[in-house]
Amino acid sequence: MPVAVTHWLGVRAISVAPEQIALREGLRAGVSVGSVMLVAWYLHAPLMAWAAFAAFWTCLVDPGGLPRVRLETQIKFGLSGTVITGLLSTASGLGTLCVVPALGACVFVCGLQRMRGAIATQISVLAAIVAVVAVCYPQSPMGGLHLAGMFLSGSVWAMLVCTFAWPVDPYAPQKQACAAIFREQAHMAGRLRSFLLARRPLNSQTRYAAVSAYRRDIRNRIEQARAKIEILSGGLSSSRARASLLPAVEAADRIFVAVMGFEHAVLSGTPSAGAPRAIRLVTATLNRIAREIARTDPRPEKLDRPIDVLRAISGGQADIFAKGARLCADAVADLQTAWRDTPLDRPAPPKAAATATTGRRPLAPPQFIRHATRLTVAVLVTYAISRIFALSYAYWALMAVVVVTQPSASATLPRALERMAGSIAGGILAAIMGVALPLPVILVLIFPLATLTIALRSVNYTACVMFMTQLFVLVTDLVSTTHGWDVALSRATDNIIGSLIGLVACLTVWPEKRAATLPVLLGRAFDANVAYAALAARTEKAGWDEIEQARRKAGTTSTQAEILYQQTCLEGLRRSTYLKSCGDLLFELRQLAGAASVWWLEHAGTPMPASLASAPKAGLDQNGTVPPEAAATDVAPDTTDIVQQAAPAPGTVPQGSTPRNAAEVDRSSSDLEAGADNDPLRASRQERARRYAAFERERADTPTELTPAELATMLTRLRAIEQDLALS
Repeated sequence: MPVAVTHWLGVRAISVAPEQIALREGLRAGVSVGSVMLVAWYLHAPLMAWAAFAAFWTCLVDPGGLPRVRLETQIKFGLSGTVITGLLSTASGLGTLCVVPALGACVFVCGLQRMRGAIATQISVLAAIVAVVAVCYPQSPMGGLHLAGMFLSGSVWAMLVCTFAWPVDPYAPQKQACAAIFREQAHMAGRLRSFLLARRPLNSQTRYAAVSAYRRDIRNRIEQARAKIEILSGGLSSSRARASLLPAVEAADRIFVAVMGFEHAVLSGTPSAGAPRAIRLVTATLNRIAREIARTDPRPEKLDRPIDVLRAISGGQADIFAKGARLCADAVADLQTAWRDTPLDRPAPPKAAATATTGRRPLAPPQFIRHATRLTVAVLVTYAISRIFALSYAYWALMAVVVVTQPSASATLPRALERMAGSIAGGILAAIMGVALPLPVILVLIFPLATLTIALRSVNYTACVMFMTQLFVLVTDLVSTTHGWDVALSRATDNIIGSLIGLVACLTVWPEKRAATLPVLLGRAFDANVAYAALAARTEKAGWDEIEQARRKAGTTSTQAEILYQQTCLEGLRRSTYLKSCGDLLFELRQLAGAASVWWLEHAGTPMPASLASAPKAGLDQNGTVPPEAAATDVAPDTTDIVQQAAPAPGTVPQGSTPRNAAEVDRSSSDLEAGADNDPLRASRQERARRYAAFERERADTPTELTPAELATMLTRLRAIEQDLALS
């Protein structure tokens, strides 16, 4: 997929990760499901569809990673699914008085399992799906036992194929995720050469569109890759994933600072003569690292040449491109050192494993109970509606409820929209195939549909649902006598009904505290970015810990406000005057954050995190480059051409403190004024800090929410101050 397409979708909150296409896992699922359906069709055994469903769900529950974890997960799901199938199908056969409490209890227990971590959540969601489908297959006690046996056979067959007959590299998804980070950074840096060749300067909105999608995407990829690697290496005291992949993520985080510095210089129209060469070599280095990460065994010696070249072009130079090249060389050297010493996987002590499991709990217990209650109510309401209105395919509505209902309403809405879009598209395509194709051809299509569903599950949820809908529809068609457009329409309608019920349940059943509004998020972003600018621009050098905390807070709050702003624009309010002012303010804050990062970087004697103080080749050069992990806190800052770059102040200075209230702001401003001298560069930095500290002083005792009038005032004053500084 072209990079421009993925970023265009990313700006519109449509997540696509082409590098996560798991073709081998998809082929395993295709073999597992397709072979079972071939036997069912040959034997004319409709109930064998349950074995096909079980095989598919077992492939879907596979979390990847080490064989022990994968096999344990599949066994837990296979046993729980077998028990649930037998009990719920039998309860459904005994009547409403038996099935309602049984279904409610089962779904409630499944909803509570989220407190046990990500893998338990995956098992519980699929177990709940088994429950809601089983109630739509009422059986006698012997029939329920037979159905449970079908489920167990399909699950065991999938385990044999996936775990033993066709093993895959447990680290493949994480390798692809890490490689994608470096490729995205290479695209981000490479396109700067076209900006250098442009004859006309880019306007502010064009620059904002050019950098915002890349920065948000790269920051999200870095954080997601780091989290996945931590989960993969959980339970291991010394993991190959931690020893080789985690250093790659940290190196990407550090290089991210250099690439953002290049953007600042290029888009502000002040690149040096060596800019094209530095950009070209950094881009080539990033592509080389991406290729090596994707290999089974990375070759550290392949990084020798890029390190030497980057250090050569940075020698004797003091501009931002030389500093960035030096920073990239140091980061790549540290990555090379980590690759040369990769330990084998060793089980962790039981105590450490228990601690890691406890630390991965994502929510507090009351939120788990709230979610389980919502899910249970939504499922029972949907089941009642299906009985009252005699829905032809009630299990589609019930499955939609289980998948769509999330612990928070903000997560439920996009999931519901994606589910409905995928179900409608998949239902239409399945209807076309069911009407136009003979049964033998439909049987052959089971294999590619199962393959595509599993292969795309981490790429895009809508695409996964689309192929999964076709798979389930065609599997049902093969063992039933009903076909045609009306069947596909009924299934799509049931999916929409279930999605809407899940969304309504999240909004009405035990609703959580109302999420922050756009004015509130704008106020938080404004405060955090101005505080970060005041800290980065003051005369005394800020320490690593405080600048890291300020940068992370500024980036996080800006990202949250921007996401809500984009969602509000998609709701049809693009022409709102207030929304336009919100967009302008977010743009100015992006510029301010980018300028603040450069101001702090240009200080001589940049401090280094204590954790890396003794790492080989991880120290700073004499030009004062950024600390090795500085990018870990830059969440989508932007560049600016409004504020001129200040030259690095000579020497190192002691650490300062971040102003947090009006009194501290006053003291900070007074200290800055008292410390001014005749150095024009130092006075310019002091003036920046004084003006932004004045902003902090005004906002310290005011409400967090920005009203329309206050928003316009702050935007006007922010622009005026930046223009004054640009002329000073």
